[in-house]
Amino acid sequence: MIDPSFDGEVATITPYPPTIQELETEISRLESELDAITSDRDFWQARAHDRQMMIDNLEEYVKDQFDYIDEEISQSLVDIFGLNISKDYDVTVTVTFSGTVSVPLNYDMDDLADSLNSSLEFSYYEDGEADLSENRMEIDWAEA
Repeated sequence: MIDPSFDGEVATITPYPPTIQELETEISRLESELDAITSDRDFWQARAHDRQMMIDNLEEYVKDQFDYIDEEISQSLVDIFGLNISKDYDVTVTVTFSGTVSVPLNYDMDDLADSLNSSLEFSYYEDGEADLSENRMEIDWAEA
């Protein structure tokens, strides 16, 4: 704290340590300010949570009623609210490859599965996603 005093023409500023009462007053003021800010934050967090719950409910409604809502309207809702109206499906894909593999004479054909890999990509449309993993590869072989 600063104690300005005036002695005629020149002001003299003398610093002095604050009193306990001044410190307690400042701490009380800061605590009140912090309480007000915390209260505001809690209010806006609750409002944001409520709005997100409404958007989540709308998203579920659009998913459930997708076949009954006009496509243009449902697309507008998706665009405005950033909804994800995709569906998840568990899929099993069985693919058979056939061909001829040329290997050295001393190659152990039982190691062929470790030397080959297969890859699946999802390319239906740009917003689609797929998480596909290979869980089994069986190779039948016979000398050509």
